[in-house]
Amino acid sequence: MAWVKSEYAGEFAVLATWLVGLAPWSVSLFEIEGVTVVGLRFLPFRFQFIFGATLPGERPFLWAWQVAAFQESEPLALAGTLGVAALVGFLFPLGLSLYYYAAEDRVEATFPVDPVRLFGGLLGLVGVLTLAASGLFITSFPGVTVPVGALVALVFAYLLLTVDRA
Repeated sequence: MAWVKSEYAGEFAVLATWLVGLAPWSVSLFEIEGVTVVGLRFLPFRFQFIFGATLPGERPFLWAWQVAAFQESEPLALAGTLGVAALVGFLFPLGLSLYYYAAEDRVEATFPVDPVRLFGGLLGLVGVLTLAASGLFITSFPGVTVPVGALVALVFAYLLLTVDRA
């Protein structure tokens, strides 16, 4: 049984790309001495909420390219760099999705490869990069980190790569 019908594969590729862009690729939560920190990492930025204290120099909002420089340890800086690589890797499928949404027939006719499979491969790359960054946060960051969007990107990549395009 196919998860996506062939005639809807293009629409699903566009929707999947937009959902990957909207989902936080990881969510972190930790508590130290009555201070609770919640971190939401989206592809272009990071929100960090601190409850129970005001920390000097804290920056609750950072763009993706600022995160690596803000981290104190090497594994977390590498995780920030992988996040930037995922953002850069995501910009192509995002732009392509806008074009594909507007001119699906033209894209289908002129692309040398199946655009749905291309979306699957590109979202898979984003998923792998964000999963690797999440892994670094899991091993180096106190508390719990859940790679929400990383797993979503990998599931969508799998569905797009295996859709029946008969």
